[in-house]
Amino acid sequence: MRKGSNHRTIKRRREVFLKKICITLALAGIVLTGSIVGGSRLVSAHDNAAKESVEYKYYKSIEVSRGDSLWSIAKEYMSQDYDSIYDYIDELKQMNHLDSDDIHAGQYLTVSYYEANFQ
Repeated sequence: MRKGSNHRTIKRRREVFLKKICITLALAGIVLTGSIVGGSRLVSAHDNAAKESVEYKYYKSIEVSRGDSLWSIAKEYMSQDYDSIYDYIDELKQMNHLDSDDIHAGQYLTVSYYEANFQ
């Protein structure tokens, strides 16, 4: 083996090694930047969640009065958590095993409602 050839091989290996180090450092920088940006978004999401009020869902039994309807009961107990009054009425019917909208005075129904206070 010639002396110059050995020197070129060592020089070439050094260049390859330096390129690998540069690529590794560049990738580490990209990962670090992504982690910082992603982490700040997660912190931001937690900040927004902390500002939202938490409401708890409760149930209670009510006695149907004369003139009550599922609609009037829904208007009284429904919260903003439902998309529509129809959704709340459907939940009332399902909870109370009602096949129709007919209810009668003296009948007891379970209704759901939301409150911010944990009881």
